[in-house]
Amino acid sequence: MKNERGQNLLKRVDLVVGGALLSLLGMFRRKRRPPAECTTAGIFAFAAIGDSILSSIIISELRKVRNISKVVVFASRSNARIYDLFDGLDEVVVVPLTSPLNALREIRKHDVDVLIDTSQWPRISAILAAFMKAKFTVGFKTRRQFRHYAYDACVEHRDDIHELDNFRRLLRPLGIESTETPQIGKSIRPSGLPFVMDDRYIVFHPWASGTNFAMREWPAEYWQKFARMLIGSGYAIVITGGPEDAARAQQLVDLIGSSKVVSVAAKVSLAEVVGIVRRADCIVCVNTGIMHLSAMLDTPMISLHGPTNPFRWGPVSKERGVLAVSRQDGGMFLNLGFEYPKDAKYVMDKISVASVADVLSEVYSINLGRHDKKPAGEAFAP
Repeated sequence: MKNERGQNLLKRVDLVVGGALLSLLGMFRRKRRPPAECTTAGIFAFAAIGDSILSSIIISELRKVRNISKVVVFASRSNARIYDLFDGLDEVVVVPLTSPLNALREIRKHDVDVLIDTSQWPRISAILAAFMKAKFTVGFKTRRQFRHYAYDACVEHRDDIHELDNFRRLLRPLGIESTETPQIGKSIRPSGLPFVMDDRYIVFHPWASGTNFAMREWPAEYWQKFARMLIGSGYAIVITGGPEDAARAQQLVDLIGSSKVVSVAAKVSLAEVVGIVRRADCIVCVNTGIMHLSAMLDTPMISLHGPTNPFRWGPVSKERGVLAVSRQDGGMFLNLGFEYPKDAKYVMDKISVASVADVLSEVYSINLGRHDKKPAGEAFAP
């Protein structure tokens, strides 16, 4: 994810060239109405895993439409594996977004009656939608992103509601008022859970992704201190992560320095991660895809938010376990994920270890004995 989403040059080309091309396409493109007969639906889902989980409600809602018999998801290399968890889709097509001509060739192999583009800001997906073999296209009109001109129907992307509600709004041009929440539809039964201890354990997921990912991560020494508190109270620690997190995960294992902590980063499959999180007493994580995955599993959770606004991007139905840095303290300023000011300051260290331990005790009744009380970080209340 850090590779595909972090290429600043491609983002600039996407904005300038993509915006101009879409404006031109919009001038000559006649807006169409939803087809009377609709049997095949496509979904562009090229964003991060967290966004893909939230937008998965579109799959289940489309399946409720009487005549739709086939749903195709067009995904990126970095998020395609998450669709192993969801029922209702017939095919996942991996689109090489960093090669636009190859991406265009791939999507044009598929005919759909309706196409819903879930991307909030990239222009490349809107351009691909314009050239897709689709009878009707829907996408976001996002402020200052210049991407909506060529859709048959555009939906205003709002920054004052949770992103799940924005994805629900994409269905309105089809006459669907959605109330769905993301759910794992398939029965995930991992064959085994290697590397996981027999003890009661807490999962740590310390890693963010995307633009300025380090600004959304808790300090390593905080993870170390909190891990030692948990270990002292009889818990083991399992650290999750992707292949790109494996080296840092092992460094954190070494920093904590206990046989009661293990990293499974890059060592287990997605199904095994599901099994690990499902069995955990709690997961502590930053704002990233596994946060939304864990919310679907209904695992007790503490999520840590600095620049990210939990009102916009927090875990669904897990608000009581949210710790966030307030706007007054320099947090909660991200909307689409890349709007860092030039003088942005690191604020994740304002969420104290003590405040995390307090939430663990007060919300989930997991007591860790004595710890220092420090008034840092604030509990989030809807």
